[in-house]
Amino acid sequence: MNTKRRARARTGLVAIAASSALALGACGGGHAGGQQGGAAQGGGNAGAGGSNACAAASQVLNKTQTYAGKQVTTTGTVGQVVGPHAFTVTTGGNTSGGTAQTVLAVEKETVSLTPGSSVEVTGKFEPTFSTDQAQAFTGGTLDQATLTAYDGKPYIQAVFAGPASANLSRSQGGILGIGSNGCGSANEVLNDTQSYTGQQVTIAGAVGQVVGPHAFTVTASGNAQGAKPQTVLAVAKETTSLTVGSPVQVTGILQPAFTTNQAQAFTGGTLDQAALTAYDGKPYIQGVFAGPVSANLSGGQGAG
Repeated sequence: MNTKRRARARTGLVAIAASSALALGACGGGHAGGQQGGAAQGGGNAGAGGSNACAAASQVLNKTQTYAGKQVTTTGTVGQVVGPHAFTVTTGGNTSGGTAQTVLAVEKETVSLTPGSSVEVTGKFEPTFSTDQAQAFTGGTLDQATLTAYDGKPYIQAVFAGPASANLSRSQGGILGIGSNGCGSANEVLNDTQSYTGQQVTIAGAVGQVVGPHAFTVTASGNAQGAKPQTVLAVAKETTSLTVGSPVQVTGILQPAFTTNQAQAFTGGTLDQAALTAYDGKPYIQGVFAGPVSANLSGGQGAG
């Protein structure tokens, strides 16, 4: 994946962040232990919509009017690779007997994906696919004959695609939903860093502090069990333009102990060492994507 392209895209996306965080939770109940064996931390993060923090694939795909034009995050397996700019994501059913569904995603940059591999896609949910519209978005030639089957169906204009985050997909399960056990909260990640160290995670919250053009903090809200908000540092390769207090979603590798040298090697840019001293030795995220909070991810500033 071209991380520079994603970083450029996220800068423009931050401006629409406030309209993206909707209170549309569909995944109630406690979190199941993750693929890494993380401990359950209770219900989803509380926000404007209560204690539910994520919406299942069926809710998004069955309510196209509600989610049309919003940023959504999808986890699942690669179904079909339809050329270098398009692929499908097959999302799992849920514990209530829901069936697997497939959604098409188109990407600006060429992608190298293998059918059956895990994938996480973040992008704008469009209610009706047309080759002309999708081709204008990608800027590349699409296989019109192969894509005819998707005409008129919902699809995602992707701004990020990569391995499924450890705290979002327990077993390739859906658009942030595997029944009631699909979405690991920020508290779960930050309270069990040993389980998530070295894994890709997705955290949503509000921008706490902007520490120069390559670093910022994310403050995640507490949850329904009364957990207090927690803050995590994120560093990004490309410069970012963020506003304190604005909603933000970050996807990247959770590192167990921050050091300026390690973070600076990752970003390739100069970091404010004095300002970042307070984070020495603490977990942080090497961000490969940052942008507005997906509509089906956060029920208020909360989930991770």
